[in-house]
Amino acid sequence: MIERSDEIGLAPPAAGGIDPDALAAIQRITSGNFRLVARLLSQVGQILALNGMDLITRAAVEAARESLAIGTV
Repeated sequence: MIERSDEIGLAPPAAGGIDPDALAAIQRITSGNFRLVARLLSQVGQILALNGMDLITRAAVEAARESLAIGTV
């Protein structure tokens, strides 16, 4: 059993968190599909790292969605 989110690559940023609008966007884009959530959050993590961000924002989630070509707006 997985006890830590970082074991599956879904650890939140250390100093940041997640904006409520970003959380709503993730739900809307993925409809709760775990595989899509994992892919999307992996891409969000890369976007945050490239931009030196700590907080997961709706803009980061939307950028990740566009780069993965999953879902429509």
